[in-house]
Amino acid sequence: MKLKFIKYALKVVLYSLYNGFRLFINGFIRTCFQICNPAARIDSSSKSNLKSVENRSDVSAVQSDKSVDIDNNSSLNNLRNRKKLLRYSLLVGICTMISRLLGMLRDMATAAALGMSIGGIMDSFVVAFRLPDMARKLFGDGTISVSFIPVFSKLWREDKSKAWNLLSVVLGIVFIVLSIFVVAGEILCYIGFSFFSTDSKVYLISHLIALMLPYLILICMAAIASATLQTLDKFSIPAIIPSILNIIWLFGIIILAPKYSAEPAIQCYILTSCILVAGIIQLFIHYPLLYRLGFRFDFRLKNVSEDLHRIFKDFFPKIFGLTSLQINILAAMGIAWLFSGSAGDSIRWLGGTVIYPLRIGAASSIYYSERVFDFPQGLIGIAIATVIYPILSRHAANRDFRMFGEDLTIAIRILIAFSIPAAAGLMIMSERISHLLFQRGAFTADDMFRTADMIFWFGSGVWAFCLMPVIIRAFYLIGDIRTPFRAGLIGVAVNFVLDLTLIWKLHEKAFAIAISISACIQTIILFAAIIRKYRKYINLSDVSICFIRSIISAAVMTAIILAVVSLIPGQDSISDIIYITVGSVTGAVVYALLLRLMGGREIVVMLRGHLQRKSERKKIKEKFVKTKRKK
Repeated sequence: MKLKFIKYALKVVLYSLYNGFRLFINGFIRTCFQICNPAARIDSSSKSNLKSVENRSDVSAVQSDKSVDIDNNSSLNNLRNRKKLLRYSLLVGICTMISRLLGMLRDMATAAALGMSIGGIMDSFVVAFRLPDMARKLFGDGTISVSFIPVFSKLWREDKSKAWNLLSVVLGIVFIVLSIFVVAGEILCYIGFSFFSTDSKVYLISHLIALMLPYLILICMAAIASATLQTLDKFSIPAIIPSILNIIWLFGIIILAPKYSAEPAIQCYILTSCILVAGIIQLFIHYPLLYRLGFRFDFRLKNVSEDLHRIFKDFFPKIFGLTSLQINILAAMGIAWLFSGSAGDSIRWLGGTVIYPLRIGAASSIYYSERVFDFPQGLIGIAIATVIYPILSRHAANRDFRMFGEDLTIAIRILIAFSIPAAAGLMIMSERISHLLFQRGAFTADDMFRTADMIFWFGSGVWAFCLMPVIIRAFYLIGDIRTPFRAGLIGVAVNFVLDLTLIWKLHEKAFAIAISISACIQTIILFAAIIRKYRKYINLSDVSICFIRSIISAAVMTAIILAVVSLIPGQDSISDIIYITVGSVTGAVVYALLLRLMGGREIVVMLRGHLQRKSERKKIKEKFVKTKRKK
C-alpha cells in the first residue's frame, strides 16, 4: 500500500511540476520582460528622439531632450515598481502551481473513478462540461484582454465612477444574454430527457447539460470580474479561482460521489452539482474586494454607450479568431459522442443500416489527450504570445512597423525552435505519459493505448497550436480582424469535413489528425498573409533557416532519445518516470547543442529574456549618453 501511494505521489509531482511550473515561469518572465526591458533598451520613439537631437536645431534638440527625459523617468518609475510586480508574479506563480497540482489530482481521480468507456458515461460528462468551459474560453479568457480591459483601463485613469459603470453594464449584458441562451438550452434538454428512454445516451447527456448550463453564466461573469481585478493590480483572488473548482471537484469525486452511490451515472450527477457550487463561489468571491475598491452596481447604459460600442464592435470576430482551436475540439467531441456506440451496434437514426464507426469512450479520449497536449501549447505558445503582446503593441502604437516586424520575426523563430522538439518529444513519449498519468482504477489498459494514440497525433500539430496565438494577436494589433476570422472559418470548415470523412476508416484517431491538419492550414494561411502584408519588415529567410535547423536538430534528437530510452527496462510507473525524465533531459541537451552548432540563437535569446541583441542595445545606450552630454 505504501509503495502504491509513493508511485501515485511521484506521478502527481512529475505532472504538476511540468504543468504548473509553466505559468509560474510565464508570469515571472512576463514581468521581468515588461519591467526590465524599458530600461534595457530605448524603444522606437526614444530612438527617433535621439536622431532628432543630432539633426535638428538647438531649440528642437532641447524639446527632444525633454521627451527623452520623460521616457527615461518613466523607465525609472517602472524599475522602482519591479519588486512589487515580481512579488505579484511570485504569488500568481505559486497559486498557479497549486492549481495545476490540484487539477492533475482531479483528472487522475476522475479517470480512476469513471474510466473512459464505461457505458458512455464519461463521454456524456466531458461533452456537457465542455459547453460552459468553452463559453468561458470564448467569452472570458478569449477576448477579454483585447476588448474589455483596454477600454476599462482607459476609463479607470480618467473617471473611476464611469469605469465601475462600464463594468456593471458589461456584467449585466453578459448575464442577460447568457440567461437567454441557458433558458433555451434548458428547454432543449427538457425535450431530450422527455422523449428518450432512460437507457438512452441522449437522456443522460440532457440531464448533465441541464445541470451544467447555469455554470456557464457564473464562470463567464467570474472571468470578467477576475480580469477587472488584475487590471487594478489585485492578483490574489483571480489566482485562486481555478483552485476553487479543482478542490470542490476533488471533494465531489473522491468523497461525496462514492459515499452516495457506486453507480457511475449517479456519481456524474453529483460531480456536476459540485461544479455548479464551485461556479457560485468563483463568482461571488470577487464581490467583497470589488466592493472595497468602490464598485457599486450601476446599470446606466447611456453613460457608457460609446465605450460599449468599442468593446463589442469586433467582439465576435475576435472570439472566433482566437478560439478556433477550441471550437474544433468542441466539434470533435460532439461528433465523437454522436457517432460512438458499442462494437457491432448500428446507428438507429441512420436507419439501422450503418455500424457505429467509433467505440464508446471516443469523446473521453479527446478530453484526456487534450489535457496532455495543452502543456507545450501553454508553456510555449501562450507564454510567448503573452510576453510579445505588449512589445508589439508599443510598436503598433508608434507606427514603427520595422521594429514590429523584427520583434515578430524573432518571436516566430523562438516558437519554432521550441515547439518542434516539444512536438517530437510528445510523440515519442505518448504511451508512457498516458500510462503514467491515467491507467488506474476504471481506466483500463485499452483506454490507455487509445489515449496514447490521440496524444501522438495531437503532438504532430503542436507547432501550429503554438504559432497561432502570436500571429493572430499581431493581426489584431495592426487593426486587421478579418484575416484571422477568415482563416479561422477555413480551419473550422476543414476540421469539420475531415472529422466526418476520416472517422469511418481511422476511427477516433481521425479527430486528432483533423484538428492538427486544420491548425497547420490555418497557421500557414495566417503566416502567408502577414508575410504578404509586411514582406519588407518580416525576415522570411531567417524564419525559413530556423525551421530547417529545428527540423534537423529534432530529427537527430529523436533518434538519440529512442536509442537511450530503449535501455530502460520495465513497464511500471517508476520506469515511466525514469523514461520520461531521461528522455526529456537527453532530448533538451542534444537539441540545444545541435541547434547552437548550426548557428541557431533562439534558445540563447529566450534564456536571456529579451529580443534585442546586446550590440544593438549598446549602440542605443551610447547614443543616449552622447545626447545627455550635449545637453
